[in-house]
Amino acid sequence: MTLIGNCTECSTRACVSGGPFPEGCPSISEPATVGEGIRQTASDLFARKMMSSASVIQRNEDGSVRNRLEETVALCKEMGFSRVGLAFCVALAKEARVVSKALLDAGLDVIPVCCKVGRVGLSDLGVETPCARKGSSCNPITQAAIMNAHDTDLNILLGLCIGHDILFAKSSSSPLTTLVVKDRALNHNPAAGLREPDLPIS
Repeated sequence: MTLIGNCTECSTRACVSGGPFPEGCPSISEPATVGEGIRQTASDLFARKMMSSASVIQRNEDGSVRNRLEETVALCKEMGFSRVGLAFCVALAKEARVVSKALLDAGLDVIPVCCKVGRVGLSDLGVETPCARKGSSCNPITQAAIMNAHDTDLNILLGLCIGHDILFAKSSSSPLTTLVVKDRALNHNPAAGLREPDLPIS
């Protein structure tokens, strides 16, 4: 297999620290695409507002660093969002209540939809696998459809299974962000599995 570009192997980080870009860097190997991305951002009001909002929400007024939930609430305020969807895994129902309360306390309308909405089986969805008759199935396309029907400004994913999150993203009419990803082995902290002892953590 082929590695296209060398960002994961780069040791200069010229895109951050300055200096010449190394050979194979997309900054020089993909100039038309890079330039078009810059132009698209600069000409898109929503993109400019999102970039501006994202740049100012990392810290509270007292200078303390916000956690991801606090950042999400702050982003909604900065963007002027009023209605937020919350697509959550049934296994994280308690966490979903915490998120929902934080959004409500911030003055937002919240549309929370559990992954098991509709109480369907895999076979009802046209899927036949050895797991097809083992209880109710997750239903991510329906989760997205309900939020689409309520015209949400933003959808938040909380613990959806991999694959289900992809279907939700493909079906969502609104922008989305992921607050928690499902990782059964690592207590929903996949970054814990990405530490290589011979590589510096930057």
